[in-house]
Amino acid sequence: MQSTENTNEWINWIKEAISKGYYRFYEHKYFSKVQRIGAGGFGKVYRVNWKNSEQCLALKSFFDLSNITAKEIVHELKLQRDIQFHNNIIKFYGIAQFDPENQDSQSKNYLLVMEYADSGTLKNYLKENFNNLTWDNKYNLAYQLTCAESCLHNEGIVHHDLHSDNTWSSNERSDIYSVGVPFWEISSGQQPFSTEEYDIELVLEISQGRREKPIPNTPENYIKIYTECWDGEPDNRPTINQVLERLGEIMIKTNIITENYQK
Repeated sequence: MQSTENTNEWINWIKEAISKGYYRFYEHKYFSKVQRIGAGGFGKVYRVNWKNSEQCLALKSFFDLSNITAKEIVHELKLQRDIQFHNNIIKFYGIAQFDPENQDSQSKNYLLVMEYADSGTLKNYLKENFNNLTWDNKYNLAYQLTCAESCLHNEGIVHHDLHSDNTWSSNERSDIYSVGVPFWEISSGQQPFSTEEYDIELVLEISQGRREKPIPNTPENYIKIYTECWDGEPDNRPTINQVLERLGEIMIKTNIITENYQK
C-alpha cells in the first residue's frame, strides 16, 4: 500500500510539472518511424522522426511505473533541468506518454523526449571509426567527455555508470575511476578485458587492482592521466577539473585547441 502511495506521489509530481509548463508534453502524433535502438536496466530507447520530417529524436521509455521507476523518472527530470546548458550533454526536450511499440494502446508509461546522438554510443563510434582516428581526434573525444562530466560534478551530480555504452554515486573520487576507463577505450578502440568473460572472478580481480595495460604508441601524458584516474586508492585520484585542466594543457601544446578556447 505504501509503495502505491509513493508511486502516486511521484506521478502527481510529473503531472503537475507538465500542467504548470515546467516540461513540455508531446502527443504521440508528433512522432513517426519509431525504431527501437537499445535497452537498459530501467527501460528502452527508441529513435523516432519528428512528425514527417527527417529530424530524429530519441525516446527513453521505462518498463513500468513502480515506486522506484516513478522516482527515477522524477530524479532524471530534475537532473535534466539542471544541466541543459552544456553542449556536451544530450539535450532534453520534454515528456510523452504512449507505447512506442503500440501507439494505439492506452499506455500510461512516460517517455523522455531527448536529442538523438546520430553517431551512437562512444562504443559504437569507436568500433566504426577507430582506424581513422588521429590522436587529435582522440584527445577531442576525451576532452568532450571530461567537459560533460565536469559539468555534472560542478552541479553536485556524480555519474557512477560512465562507460562507452552511455556516452550516480555519492563520491566524486570514486566516480573519477569511471572516467579513466573510457579514456583507455579511446586509446584502444575496444572495451577493457573484451576477450575475457565478464564474471565475478574478473570483477574481484579488478577490485583488487587489476587494470588493462597501456596501448603501444599512446602518449605518456595521456596514460598518466587515466592511470591516475583508476588508482586503487580513491584519495590519490585527481578531481574532474584537474583532469580537464591537464587535458587542456596537452591540447594547447599540440595546437589542438587554443588557450582562449580552453578558458
